[in-house]
Amino acid sequence: MENFKHYMVEEERPDFRFEAVLASESTKERGKDEILSDIRSLPGVTVVAVREAGKPQPGRDYSLLSLKVDRLILGHASVPTIIRNITKRVNRLESVFSFSLKGVPEQI
Repeated sequence: MENFKHYMVEEERPDFRFEAVLASESTKERGKDEILSDIRSLPGVTVVAVREAGKPQPGRDYSLLSLKVDRLILGHASVPTIIRNITKRVNRLESVFSFSLKGVPEQI
């Protein structure tokens, strides 16, 4: 918790990384690759790693994503604000059930 509070009153830091859990639906028209492409297309967001998170169920994917954020592209908003905005945008994507922060963001 101490580490997260440190981000609340932060100085200028260009990059940070965080992990998130993605729950999505796979169909013939739209699979996990298309969803990841949509996430990669968000300004300032880079998908660093994708790991399976749990047993796959028919038509559903659960993945743990490691994302890097370039704050020089996104402006000087706080880390919690940036994560909240990314989370909202990803949750609006077609075939996404849930996208949520896992753990505490780390400075790069």
